[in-house]
Order: sequence, then structure tokens, then C-alpha cells
Amino acid sequence: MIVFLVLNNLALTYRQGRKYKEAIKTYEESLELKMRCEDGNLVEKSTTLMNLGYCYGEIGNLEKSLNLLEEALTISRLCFSSSHPFLALTILHLSNTYNLLDRKDEAWKLAREALDIASVSLPSSHSQLAVYMIHLGNCCRSRGNCDEAISWHEKARQLLQQQEQSSGRDELVAANLYLLSRDHDEKGCYEKALKLCLEAIEMEQESHSPDHLYIAIRMMSLGSYEIKAARLEASMAHLQSSLSVLQDTLPTSHFTADCHFYLATLFLAMKEGSQGSLHVEKCLELRKTIFPVGHSKIGKAESLKQEIQVLNENASD
Repeated sequence: MIVFLVLNNLALTYRQGRKYKEAIKTYEESLELKMRCEDGNLVEKSTTLMNLGYCYGEIGNLEKSLNLLEEALTISRLCFSSSHPFLALTILHLSNTYNLLDRKDEAWKLAREALDIASVSLPSSHSQLAVYMIHLGNCCRSRGNCDEAISWHEKARQLLQQQEQSSGRDELVAANLYLLSRDHDEKGCYEKALKLCLEAIEMEQESHSPDHLYIAIRMMSLGSYEIKAARLEASMAHLQSSLSVLQDTLPTSHFTADCHFYLATLFLAMKEGSQGSLHVEKCLELRKTIFPVGHSKIGKAESLKQEIQVLNENASD
């Protein structure tokens, strides 16, 4: 149906421009139209559900994202063979949502399945295999297996080094460098994390404007590493720059909540409790909207809030 295709193409354009609310509205119109027609095309329904789930995840509605992606996967398992690349992609998106929701073992299991499917359905040298390796490494780090995470991210880097240079390949290389930096940060190797993160930012600055979302996310992590390395002035500049972009682009996302968390941590280190309180409260407000009760990120923000309260109380004595 032409109208269905037009709506999906329009939604994709919105999504690529990071206009996620507009993309969601258009995908939902497309899905409603498909349901009214009742032509039995479950593949198109599964595709739209997956895209909707992705977009809801980007704006911070993880519960909605989870429901849509689980429905998409149920349909995809009916429609596609166990070695189909679209099935791997659907599993990948659901695994990412599980990971964000602290369902780490489920996320890892699905990430492993997605890579297994991609390894069968794609040539061994295909660059998209790196995407699945990168995500599996993320899930390993979430489970506390940093060495295993580094191993997968190094495998992805080796695969990408075999590819011809292109904008898509370079973007994956930069993303992988950034995630390697997070692995080393988790291990306490802050100088290594800083070096890798800066390398990723430098690569992305060659093809993206300074206010690009990817660069803002990298800058946020760079600022968090700088706090641990006692480079507070540099951290302040990078975190404030990141927050400015994130508030304009993804104001209700977990990325924006994380940026407020790191700024609160920075102000705690600088003994500026009043500023720290403002950011930790905003972080908690967002995280309680995004994550379920009992999520580890809510707990970390509440602990940080208590530390800042103690600082403020001591300052008033």
C-alpha cells in the first residue's frame, strides 16, 4: 500500500533527524492504517512495532518500548526463519531495552542469540557483525565482566579495520572506541578511558557538527572520567556542553538523566552542595519516570542525594 510506505518513509526521516516524537506519531498512524486494512502482512506490522519500540526507548519510555519490542519479536519469530537477519535486529533492540532495565542476564542471552543469527546470515567479514559484537560487549560489561566486554569490543575493532573506509564504517569505529573507553572506566583505568574517549570524539568531529547527539553523549562520558581523574574544570566544560545538547535533543532520556547525575557528582567533588542538589533532584525526577522501582540507577541517585545533603548540612553548621 502506497500510503503505508509513504508514512513509514516519513517516520524514518523524522527518526534519522532525531525527531522521535514526530516519528512515533507517524509510525502509529502507519500501524493503525495497517491494522484497519487487515491484509495479513505480519512482516510490515513487526517492522513498524520494532521501529516504534526503538523510538519510545530513545525518548525514555522504556516500558512502552519493551511492550512493543516484545510484540515485534513474537511476530518476527513466526514470520522469519531462525537465521534471518531481521530477526537478529529485532532481538538486538529488545536486548538493549532489557539491558537498560537492569534485566542483565536476559539482555546478555538475547545479545548472544542475535550475534549467533547474524553470524549465520551475514558473511564473516560483514561490517554489521561488529554491531552485534559491540552490543554483546555492552551486555558483558553490564554483568560485571569487563574483560569479556573488552574482548568483544576488540574483536569488533579488528573486523572494522578490515573494511574499506566509509562514513558508516568510521561511525562504527568511533562508537566502538567510545564503548571500549567505558569498559576501561569500569575497570578503574581512567587514563586509558580518557584516551579512547577523546579518540572517538575526534573521529566523530570530522563528520558531525559540535552539537551532534553522538558527540554530546561522548562528551558526557568524558566529563565523568575527568571527575575521577580530578580534572574538574575540564569536566565542568564537557558536562555543561553535553547537557545543553541533550536537553534540546532528548530531554526525557536516560542520557539526560545521566548528565545531571555526573554534574551532581562534580559539584559534590567541588563542595558546591546547592548546585549539586539541583542536578541530583532533576536526575531523580527523570530516572523515576524512565526506570522501574528498585532500578540500580535510581538507587545510585538516591545515595548521591544523601551525600550532597550531608555536605549541605555540614556547610550550614
